Amino acid sequence: MIKRILKRMIKTAYDRPLPPPSSDEMRFLSEIKAVFRGFPEMDTTSVLPSEASWFRNMNRLRELVLKEDPREFLRWDVVSRTMFVAYARYISTELRYLKRHKAWNTRWRNAINESTVGHPLPYVFYPASSGNLIHHTYSVAQFEDKTQCQIHNMDFVLEFGGGYGSMCRLFHNLGFRGKYVIFDLPSFSALQTYYLKTSGFQVLSLAEFKNSKTGIVCISDNQDLRNIIDQQIHATKKMFLATWSISESPMTTRAMILNLVSDFHSFLIAYQDRFGEVDNLRYFGELKEAVDNVAWHRWRIDHIPGNNYLVGAVSNKEQ
Repeated sequence: MIKRILKRMIKTAYDRPLPPPSSDEMRFLSEIKAVFRGFPEMDTTSVLPSEASWFRNMNRLRELVLKEDPREFLRWDVVSRTMFVAYARYISTELRYLKRHKAWNTRWRNAINESTVGHPLPYVFYPASSGNLIHHTYSVAQFEDKTQCQIHNMDFVLEFGGGYGSMCRLFHNLGFRGKYVIFDLPSFSALQTYYLKTSGFQVLSLAEFKNSKTGIVCISDNQDLRNIIDQQIHATKKMFLATWSISESPMTTRAMILNLVSDFHSFLIAYQDRFGEVDNLRYFGELKEAVDNVAWHRWRIDHIPGNNYLVGAVSNKEQ
């Protein structure tokens, strides 16, 4: 009931219809539809529950990209269900934290200014932003406050499961200028590419990324990821980012990813107590104990029951 009232309030006061697409938007729309036409429908009947859930999401996303207007993808059910928080009650707690933060005026106020790409619904109590962007910014603030590391000082970031690209945009708006990799399922990589290009960022090809000191690449192939990480021998501040993503992945995928980031310097992980058949409390507790060169901080998220943060960084003297 409350959600319906909030939606009506937002639509009445702040919501605006999309204008006709520009020539650049038409090009990006053609690109994303062409990519999704090449994706097969995923079989969800013979896989583990933790895999079947995301296969269903990919199938639904493919259907919507091909039948609807991707310029409004942030209003689609599969996106709002998996990667765009609009009206959750906990957003008010997170916004209050940011507003009371010593860096509100110098850092967080500008960071939470939302883009119009994807036609996001404004957050009713702070219309310049969205619930989702406030949520992402809160996670970054938690990481920085606990580790005393700032993300704009990183020179390489691997984001596992990048949603639609909002966290990547936030990092760059906060001053990050290094190399940023988003590793995800193919359909979500395509969505991230569309969002970031439409937002004005240059998303590089693998070859371009290899020869660049900065930039963004969205990939889905395991070997491509291994090759990229192997090339970061000169990166001194590498960060691994996985907010409610690796905790939703099969155990084989987790093992592969965490092995690749074993020498990274900073970590921001958020996870549910359980996902499908997996006990995440036990899993991430064991990870914390196994990686003992990192100063870890692990805590319950009181305003989101059943969820947790695990953040950490290698101390300067150990780097």
